[in-house]
Amino acid sequence: MRFILDANAFIYLVKTGLSQDFINLIDDDLVIDKSVYNEVVEKGIENKYPDAYNAKDFLEKNQIPIIPIDIKSDLSKFRDPGETSCYILAKKEGICISSDIKANKKFKNFNVTFMELDTFFYNQLLKEAIDRKRFINILNELKGVNGTSANRISVFLELMSNEGERNE
Repeated sequence: MRFILDANAFIYLVKTGLSQDFINLIDDDLVIDKSVYNEVVEKGIENKYPDAYNAKDFLEKNQIPIIPIDIKSDLSKFRDPGETSCYILAKKEGICISSDIKANKKFKNFNVTFMELDTFFYNQLLKEAIDRKRFINILNELKGVNGTSANRISVFLELMSNEGERNE
C-alpha cells in the first residue's frame, strides 16, 4: 500500500524536520500529486518560504514520484486541489496522509483510507519502530506547527498509559 501526502501533511513534515524520519519509517511507496507539489514547492518558492526549498530538496533526494492527476471531476467535493488529488490517489490504492479535519471527514464519508500524521507516528510506536520518548517529541514538534492539538496529544498519552498497563 502506498502513502499519499496532501499539502498540509507535507508542510508539517517539512516544517518539523520529520520528513526524512517519515520516509525512513514507511515500508511502502510515497507519492504526491502535481497539485501538492505546486502548492508546497512552486508557490512556496514564489512566496519565498524557506520550507519550500527544503520540501523540494526532500522530494529530489528521495526521488518521490510526483503524479499528475486530473482533479476537475472531483474538485467540487473538496475545493482544495491537494485534498482532491489525495482522495483520487487513495481511492485507487493507498492511504491519504492528512491532518486537515474537514478533509478527513470527507475522506471518511467517501470511504477513502486516510490517516493523520500523529496517528501514523503512534502506529510506529505500537510497531516499536520508535520509542515513547521519540513519539512524545514528535507530538510536541507537530503541535508546534499546528500539526496536532493538545486534545489529541492527551488522547495519545492516555492510549500509551492504557497500553503500558496491559503490558504489565
